[in-house]
Amino acid sequence: PVIIGERINPTGKKRLRKALEEGDMAYVLNEAIAQEERGAEVLDVNVGTPGVNEAALLAQVVQELQAVTDLPLQLDTADPAAMARAMRVYIGKPLVNSVSGKEEVMRAIFPLVRKYGGTVIALTLDDTGIPETAEGRLQIARHILSVAAEYGIGAEDIIVDPLAMTISADSRSAMVTLEALSRIRTELGCHTSLGVSNVSFGLPGREGLHSVFFGLAAEHGLSAAIMNPLSYEMMRMFHVWRALHGKDPQCGAYIDYISTHAPQTTAAVAVTPGAEAQPAGALQTAVEKGLRDQAVQDTQSALRDRDGLTLIQEEIIPALNTVGDGFAAGTVYLPQLLMSAEAASAAFEEVKAAMALRPKADSGKRCTVVVATVKGDIHDIGKNIARLLLESYGFDAVDLGKDVAPERILEEVTRLHAPIAGLSALMTTTVPAMQETIELLKEKAPWCKVLTGGAVLTADFAEKIGSDCYAKDAMDTVHYAQDLSAVL
Repeated sequence: PVIIGERINPTGKKRLRKALEEGDMAYVLNEAIAQEERGAEVLDVNVGTPGVNEAALLAQVVQELQAVTDLPLQLDTADPAAMARAMRVYIGKPLVNSVSGKEEVMRAIFPLVRKYGGTVIALTLDDTGIPETAEGRLQIARHILSVAAEYGIGAEDIIVDPLAMTISADSRSAMVTLEALSRIRTELGCHTSLGVSNVSFGLPGREGLHSVFFGLAAEHGLSAAIMNPLSYEMMRMFHVWRALHGKDPQCGAYIDYISTHAPQTTAAVAVTPGAEAQPAGALQTAVEKGLRDQAVQDTQSALRDRDGLTLIQEEIIPALNTVGDGFAAGTVYLPQLLMSAEAASAAFEEVKAAMALRPKADSGKRCTVVVATVKGDIHDIGKNIARLLLESYGFDAVDLGKDVAPERILEEVTRLHAPIAGLSALMTTTVPAMQETIELLKEKAPWCKVLTGGAVLTADFAEKIGSDCYAKDAMDTVHYAQDLSAVL
């Protein structure tokens, strides 16, 4: 497999974004050279950040990079104008990132590829989202190939990405991706790519998961891996795979890599959520452990002799606080947080059913929060967690889903006169859509406070695009909503 280099270290991303904003090309070029030295075979080039002329900057960066490195470049932008300008100055045949099964995207990018030449990354998603089955992803890939053929672009110039999803949200997602990968390679004859690190989002020990998943993907026909060439675990797996498949004569590259790069190890610390807290009741313990059915039983039992509001305040909320604090401290991980939120939601529903309790009606009023993943972004795990936690704390969370247009978000905020809109984005290329949504809400719904979050954001970056609050995690969303509800 070819390695498409990416820098996944958050500090490195922040520094690189700052360099792009300030026009510090020396730093950008040094980063590219470092990735080349550590094994990257293609460099992903993305300059999408608010406040810059993306079309002009992408073309400039492409020219600067090609002056210092021979590595082929992957042009990564959601702006067709920026793509066209970069392709025009590119020396050689670029890798274009990307098209999807959406008609408007294909009709915007394929004419550029026909005009300037290029190989295209094709994502197996369309207007309905990402199919849950390998068959669904295969059919989208088949449709993309048929549209590409209309423009004279053959299958040899399409690299299909069947999209790796996090196993922390769906334990079978990796197997679906691997099946789709294998079928696309064998049935359609296409090369394939994957953003390998997506599989482990929200879990500890991510490097180990990445490397094993990379090895499995390679066995299922992976052609190109989007991965961090500075990662020892990933590069070790790459060299192991090549050696085992007879692609490394006398294992020379493997021996050279292992002998010159020391392993990077991370000490694992096991911490039990709430271990130092006061003795918890049965319901609180069930919620902390994420035992949904047990939480329902304990709630039903407790409601026989306890008031529902008291149960919420003394058991459900403390449990969520304990798990939330553990998540913020890095001692509780995403699957545990998600399971606890689901257990708390189930318990809360039992209380409401038993007492006909609606959060808006009690003295501790909870407001409406509209949540959505912005247009162009298909990642929703963070947003889903925020919604579950908001509902567990008694807020009326209205979830619009993922890849939501700014106008749709405004429509729902206006209809409900919602005081808070929570926007999520994981992909750098969708930050402009987040900024567009914020600007639209500020203009048309000035009463609404906009909260933003997602792996691609920082507090400074969120402030720059007009966000009223940056949430580093789902618990931050709850805390902000609580503070705002107190003054409404």
